[in-house]
Amino acid sequence: MRSFTILPLLCMCFVIIVDGRRGLFHSSLGNTFPNYPCQADPSLSPFKLEPTYTMSPSANGQRICFIGAAIQRCPTEDPCCTQADFYKLLLRVRPTCRRAIRSVTVNGLAAPTPTFEVYGLARDMALFKLPRLNLTTNNATGSKICITLRDPCPNLAALCPEGDGSCTYSIGQSTSPHRCCPTNKFGSVPPPPPPASATAVNPVPSKPLPLPTTAPRQKAVPSRRNLANGPAPYTGTFPYVSACNQTTGLMPFRLAGSPVPSRTISGGNVYCFTLEAAPCADSSSSCCSSNLLKVDWWSYDTCRGSVRAFVDKVPYPVTWDQGGTFRLTKLNYSPDEVAAQPKQICIELRKDGPCDSIQKFCRLGSTGGCTYALYDGSQACCPTANTPALRR
Repeated sequence: MRSFTILPLLCMCFVIIVDGRRGLFHSSLGNTFPNYPCQADPSLSPFKLEPTYTMSPSANGQRICFIGAAIQRCPTEDPCCTQADFYKLLLRVRPTCRRAIRSVTVNGLAAPTPTFEVYGLARDMALFKLPRLNLTTNNATGSKICITLRDPCPNLAALCPEGDGSCTYSIGQSTSPHRCCPTNKFGSVPPPPPPASATAVNPVPSKPLPLPTTAPRQKAVPSRRNLANGPAPYTGTFPYVSACNQTTGLMPFRLAGSPVPSRTISGGNVYCFTLEAAPCADSSSSCCSSNLLKVDWWSYDTCRGSVRAFVDKVPYPVTWDQGGTFRLTKLNYSPDEVAAQPKQICIELRKDGPCDSIQKFCRLGSTGGCTYALYDGSQACCPTANTPALRR
């Protein structure tokens, strides 16, 4: 007869209860933000940030400033309301952004260098801690906290996992025994406005749509001399110039064909366009004899820091503008010059960046095509078109 040994099963179960509250008390054992046990309910704290923030250019990326909101009412019987301070600010960020914050200031004075932590069961979450802000209910309202961002995450859309310019933050305390971490969000992006009219050029759809395989031709408009009556309606979207004529084919240039993919020795993904001469939609327009000053592509702010450009295999400086506008400027090509020798314009995308393919780089580029605009020197002419789908 066989004998069996019955082993006891040991179950270890934990319920976290602090001051009788279960609610939003976070445990560091899971994939939560912040990454330590604390009371995250924002209604229990007098502190929060204004929902909007300001941006200004920096040498490599952007300077982002947050403003302390007015002290809010909270339940005075709760220690997170009456005994906590605003000692540090925690930002939920992408794990790839370790070196993104170059500097921190509080009310114009330098603050300590932030610390970076990767956490989570899969090590796929990260945060920045901005310590020693030393704000209280006496001085938090209106206080200005600024961070200067750089590559590889030179703006909030690239820094925070939301990807739309908004970000989740938490406020940490200093020495109080009550673990308070009111958690909130700033910078939620409003939905885009509706198109100006049913015939408007480049309306923003509610979600990305495939590009047509050929650029639609629009009816030619009068010469720039009658520009007040000529341009297609401006919709407030790409291209972000309200007084230019967007009619496709208005200048004697175009990006011919679809982007051609290749790779660099370092493994970066390269896509090349051919800038060539093209017939004008309206030969009587002064736009038809204009030189080409710059080319814009409609991209995403998250792609800043992930792209380089080459013209005829020579590195070329790039700039960025509002709405994810990627730009090559100061080209100054004449129609005769491009007709005699077309130009090769290549974009190299970092394989470890957030925009590692042309589909991710070009807005509305799910098929591998791109929306672009050409400009003359006066910026009165900005013919806009789409390249065909990617050639494989």
